[in-house]
Amino acid sequence: MKIAALILVAVALAQAAEIPKLRNFRNPAHLPPRSALFPRPSQVQGPGYFVPTGEHAHVFSTRGVCGQVKNQESERIVGGVEAVPHEFPWNVAVIVDNYYSCGATIISADWILTVAHCADGGRSFEVILGAHNMNIVEPTQVRITATQYTLHPEWNSANLQNDVALIKLPTPVSFTPEIAPICLAPNTEPDHVGDILLATGWGLDSDSATSTTDNLRKVYAPGISVEDCQAVYGNRYGVLDSVLCINTTGGHGTCKGDSGSPLSYINNGVYIQVGIDSFGSPIGCEWGYPTGFSRISSYVDWIVSVTGLVV
Repeated sequence: MKIAALILVAVALAQAAEIPKLRNFRNPAHLPPRSALFPRPSQVQGPGYFVPTGEHAHVFSTRGVCGQVKNQESERIVGGVEAVPHEFPWNVAVIVDNYYSCGATIISADWILTVAHCADGGRSFEVILGAHNMNIVEPTQVRITATQYTLHPEWNSANLQNDVALIKLPTPVSFTPEIAPICLAPNTEPDHVGDILLATGWGLDSDSATSTTDNLRKVYAPGISVEDCQAVYGNRYGVLDSVLCINTTGGHGTCKGDSGSPLSYINNGVYIQVGIDSFGSPIGCEWGYPTGFSRISSYVDWIVSVTGLVV
């Protein structure tokens, strides 16, 4: 076994031993969960909301195109750093109702994957593709306004269960070196406990930050068991088998503004999306509490039924 791999195993074990227990923290509700950043005063779905019929004009596959590795020079890191520009061409930013931003991924030429708590109640979605710095208009960027979206039929905003949504682009986007889909984990995907996973996004880079980052950032962290995640959060969130959590000990994880962003795993040189950023500690992002992701393998059958994508 390579020395680097041994170091990663040691780091993962050390982190697993240091996960704090949120339920033992005094007054843990003094900060809201990420989902509370997105107010829904009317709880009425936007005009573009649709209920899928399960019927498709065609089925399609992105195999051979999705998840292609662009740069592996920093494949195994511990802390968060800026990504190489366009290293992850499936990462997109979504501006909801010209008010707040979330992350998302390209899964096909006309479908964007994000979380329900970002899309719920939305009326307009500005999808920014091909970006590294999403606060400037780069020549690689394509900006599309979408209105059609759907939420998982069992989405529960009270405990963030089934936190998955799909946004339909009005016209298919052309793939380029800076705009490409990620592969989705199949329903047989392993649980990734102890595996080093990659999170990417434009969210806050610290609890003291006052705005999201300009440039896409990345961080690696080990997956933990559902039981370890439940032990931290108790009944605050619906931490079921459909949730994949990572250990963020040392402040290595995601933060506010990363909701909807991907968690991925490199398998045989291909990036596979295994999670969608759903929730984090209400205490803050640098305290070492796990981050929870909607587990793709639990929802891929629903995604397929809506989109016609062959995984």
